[in-house]
Amino acid sequence: MVWAQRRKLTYMTGLLTFLFVVSFFVFQSVTSVTPTCFDKKKNGGESGIDCGGKCLQYCPNELLEPKIRWSRSFEVTPGVVHAVAYIEHSYPMASAKNVKYQFRLYDANNVLIAQRDGTTYLGPMGRTAIVETLIPTGNIKIADTRFSFSSFIPWQQSDVSFSQVVIKTDRTIIENFSNGTRLTAILENQSRYSFSNFDVVAILYDKSGNAITSSKILLPSLSALSSETVYFTWPFTVDPKDVLNIEIIPRFNPFSAKEL
Repeated sequence: MVWAQRRKLTYMTGLLTFLFVVSFFVFQSVTSVTPTCFDKKKNGGESGIDCGGKCLQYCPNELLEPKIRWSRSFEVTPGVVHAVAYIEHSYPMASAKNVKYQFRLYDANNVLIAQRDGTTYLGPMGRTAIVETLIPTGNIKIADTRFSFSSFIPWQQSDVSFSQVVIKTDRTIIENFSNGTRLTAILENQSRYSFSNFDVVAILYDKSGNAITSSKILLPSLSALSSETVYFTWPFTVDPKDVLNIEIIPRFNPFSAKEL
């Protein structure tokens, strides 16, 4: 092969290599898709499919379920009870919405008397109480109240500032009147978040530290850096001397919060 032919072959090989490299990168740019948390693939540093890593959603079983401290039923009127589950979790940057749960109420013979299913939310870090009100039980006395989560909790990352929200409760007063008892409490929102449509739960404890009754109200709104007076009522008399402690639990929803 003469020198001119070798040079021509070298040029052709270089040109073909250049065109191949350019074509490869063009093909990659056209066909490649940036990993997202919604593409139903485990990519982009995710711990699972569309969860973990930089994704908002935690993977199933990545975080444990909250601890259920106790669950009980409290008679409101003959044949009607409120069911309460007191739970805690310690994740300062995790919240969950559309949490499915179930209450199951049994008599002394372990016979299922009533069941109530519901959906709620969980804010970040701390104590909360999930309450189902006005469950009919007929003339049967409830001996055991069981609470469980119906499916895995859809934890997702939330701003750590929500775990630092302070809604102070103060000046709780129990008053008896002709048809029952009223508890008055003042909520003071010391945060820069405004909340809407959240539960407020009151639990009364006796001298032994046992919960003796509970009530829940829905507060339409609580503005940032403001206070609100709330009232809980029971259609029976509660002697203030029998109440050692009053716990007020504002269940604010971080998914509907608005910051100043």
